[in-house]
Amino acid sequence: MTSKSASANASNFDVLIIGGGLVGASLACALELAGKSVAIIEAHAFDDTTQSSYDDRTVAISYGSQQILDALGLWSDLSRYAEPIKTIHISDRGHFGVTRLKHDEENVEALGYVAENRGVGNVLYQHIQNSENITLYCPANPVAIEQSDAAVSVSIEDGGQLIKIDAQLLVAADGVSSQVRQMLQIGISEQDYRQSAVIANVTPGQSHQNVAYERFTDMGPIAFLPMAENRCSVVWTVPSEQAERLVSCADEDFLERLQERFGYRLGLLQHVGKRHIYPLALIESTQLVRGRIVVVGNAAHTLHPVAGQGFNLALRDVTLLAELISAANDPGSAALLQSYVEERESDAHRVYRFTDTLVKIFSNNVAPLGHLRAAGLLLVDLMPPAKHLFAKHSMGLSGTMSSLGQSLRRQSPDDRATQVDN
Repeated sequence: MTSKSASANASNFDVLIIGGGLVGASLACALELAGKSVAIIEAHAFDDTTQSSYDDRTVAISYGSQQILDALGLWSDLSRYAEPIKTIHISDRGHFGVTRLKHDEENVEALGYVAENRGVGNVLYQHIQNSENITLYCPANPVAIEQSDAAVSVSIEDGGQLIKIDAQLLVAADGVSSQVRQMLQIGISEQDYRQSAVIANVTPGQSHQNVAYERFTDMGPIAFLPMAENRCSVVWTVPSEQAERLVSCADEDFLERLQERFGYRLGLLQHVGKRHIYPLALIESTQLVRGRIVVVGNAAHTLHPVAGQGFNLALRDVTLLAELISAANDPGSAALLQSYVEERESDAHRVYRFTDTLVKIFSNNVAPLGHLRAAGLLLVDLMPPAKHLFAKHSMGLSGTMSSLGQSLRRQSPDDRATQVDN
């Protein structure tokens, strides 16, 4: 089905986005504000089912990302699907050190949010459907890509017909197994962690009180993220050879094993929904730009889920790209795309180092290192400057942010605190 809110025969656009998931759809909404004509090619039909499910998957949205989504005019609708994180509790199983990050100490309403993917997708889809500047081809797949100095053309299969679409810029936002990246024969560098994430929603015996738990164990981290109706989204990292057993065992056995690893901070775990396995690796595209094509989001970099940085890094990709395009006559110019690469690389590599270091330091059972980890967590908790810096990492506020990102953030927590002090 082709859904067009622009001209029925439109085939020439400023920007063509392949991938209509959270990243691609967010970019389209940002470009709409800049008055650009946008086409989205999405392979999978959108599910417009509004009835929520116990097993709905979630995405972690940092404070910085929430500010961006608010400035895009999306948060007022998205917020009803999001549960705030008021406190982040970080611990290391078998050791005494604990760090607690609290929203009031950072002068924010919430450190972040946990949002249901289905609800976020429905909001973005409705926004796209109501836009006069966005054309959606769905379900549709690219079958050929051609470039010239002035434009890029994509042939797609849409409802049994072959359609050719022209644009000044093509954005590949089609995920970790990017078809665009494969068609262009762009390689990847990959660090296999030999771990898998077992993801499920769990109901604890006690109220989660909007606390997100990051519990490091010798096999990998366990995250409990607060959801509506006192559910928790659980991301349990285990050696890959153990993941299938955890998914296939009885619910009671799964909860018993999870309880043993996580502890009783949330009381007795009572119910678990469907379980899913995701192999974990640090994957980076060897090229972000090829001619008039740019690779963003998971197609550009896929991270370990520790600290929940993936979507937030991708949204900063979107923010900078939208900023550069909004001020340009030619969104696919070599100078613009080179600026994008130079500005995004430092942020991306900082996040790579942050998540990779956490995984390697905390996912082992070397006794001396365990004591150092415990001491480190305790020191962070007792030293406000260190805790504040760690909180900024978690909130997506560390590092350099583009000028559009700064304006979208409106005022940072530090700015507000300064005003209060004055």
